[in-house]
Amino acid sequence: MGSGLEAAVGMSRKWDAREAGREVARSTIEKLNRPPDFFLLFSTIHYKNPNGFRDFLDGVWDVLPADTPLIGGTVAAFINNYGCFSRGVTALAVSYSNINVALGFGRNTKLHPRNAAKHCVNMIKNGLKTGDYGNKFLIDIISGPTVPNIPFMGRKNFVKSKVGGSFASSVGVRVFPLFGHGLGKEDDIVDYLTSLLSDYYFIGGSTLDTGDMFMNYQFIGEQVLKNSVVALGVDIDKPVFLDSMLGAHQLDIEFDITESIYKNRIITKIDDKPAKERFLGILRINEEQFNELGVFYYKTSNYFPITFRGKEKYTTGVAGFLGDNIVLGHKARGQRVKLLSVTGKEVLNVVEKTFQNISTDFFPFVFMSTSNIFFNMLGEKVYSIKNKLDEYIKDIPYLLVSFATENAGTPADPAVTRVYSFNTLSVNSCF
Repeated sequence: MGSGLEAAVGMSRKWDAREAGREVARSTIEKLNRPPDFFLLFSTIHYKNPNGFRDFLDGVWDVLPADTPLIGGTVAAFINNYGCFSRGVTALAVSYSNINVALGFGRNTKLHPRNAAKHCVNMIKNGLKTGDYGNKFLIDIISGPTVPNIPFMGRKNFVKSKVGGSFASSVGVRVFPLFGHGLGKEDDIVDYLTSLLSDYYFIGGSTLDTGDMFMNYQFIGEQVLKNSVVALGVDIDKPVFLDSMLGAHQLDIEFDITESIYKNRIITKIDDKPAKERFLGILRINEEQFNELGVFYYKTSNYFPITFRGKEKYTTGVAGFLGDNIVLGHKARGQRVKLLSVTGKEVLNVVEKTFQNISTDFFPFVFMSTSNIFFNMLGEKVYSIKNKLDEYIKDIPYLLVSFATENAGTPADPAVTRVYSFNTLSVNSCF
């Protein structure tokens, strides 16, 4: 690029973790004329054992220049210039002279999300004290939800028994975070990050495995973390481009949450009736039919997203049933609920709408985050997304990763955690 800003995308599908790390680093940075100023690294869960992600990162650092700012984590799938992949590793590297970069992290996000966010922000702020180019963005990677292993029951995010569901709703959800499991509480983390970094553009999401939500990992520097948030703060002299669009539409179905607990994350009453009973009645299906739509209940929520009157940009889904209660993916943002629906056609439309009215000619790279739900819905037709990206982005290095949840926002429109969205980040190199 004439501005001196370079970017590159690399990948590997080797089965050996260390060799995959070496190849993804080599195939990325060999396209650059100078060492990278930051390195985004994503992997599917397939390298977890034995000692897999430790070996994987060791392989990356066999090749990557020492002290390169690096963050990343596990995702279910990704799309880049090379294709669509549900197994493998990929990276995006950026090199530029007029840039300042800092890393931050915070641990124990499921038990103390605000403390983790605060620690992460302090590291970012301290790392960017010198110099100010005036254009800041933050890429955040947060540990997503993990289904707890309940004694005598196994991994469950649904409990049919009313007594067991009541116990899980009142006691279990508070105990699980002590062991690093349960809801990701990404919304608490993002809300706090944006309150402390109000002049930043945001893009990010939460890590997961293949979609089973048994485990997930985050990367920062040479560390492999769990139950943490990692972030990359960037200060650059190029204007930041960020766009976020929702790929769902509202139905003519509304209802009221009349009782909730656990900071509005668990609904106990809908329209003054037991939450699960009323919700299934609204959908006009029974519990068995609901369950047949997915191996676990949270997969079923792919097709029943909800939002809230007056706060329509907040979207979530049913994360599970605990007896008569409903666990939401994120806390409710209001009493009046609107049911949404999403189709494969809408997924493709939101990709097209993002790029059809902008010129990418001066984008040195494009980084995108979206919901793994979209990948699940499209299945083998996910290549339709890549075809759209190739049509509009062409040969610009690009990377789209699928998260459990996504977040994106600007200083004027602060980031929120949600699902069913498509989010895009770049900078304009012509300035």
